[in-house]
Amino acid sequence: MESINIWTKVTEDNWSFCHYKSLNLKAFICFGADPDEDFFYLVTCTDQNHNEEFFQKKFKTLPEAVENINSLYGKWPLVDLRNKSEGGCSTCEAH
Repeated sequence: MESINIWTKVTEDNWSFCHYKSLNLKAFICFGADPDEDFFYLVTCTDQNHNEEFFQKKFKTLPEAVENINSLYGKWPLVDLRNKSEGGCSTCEAH
């Protein structure tokens, strides 16, 4: 059985499956691209269903995005989507 780490903040190792969640909002890092630029990372805050975006900022490097999301949202509870009880992959919810 795979051991699952207990995370307390978003890191360069868990950014693709962890996000911060408040009562009605969530903040996460995603990957983006632009035809005129290289790939980049986006720190994004949306409602729980991704219907409305409240904040988004682009970063060239993952460490910059991780630092930003932790400084803005690090006091919110952290959700590990690998944990089935938190609405993870087994519920078919994308982040």
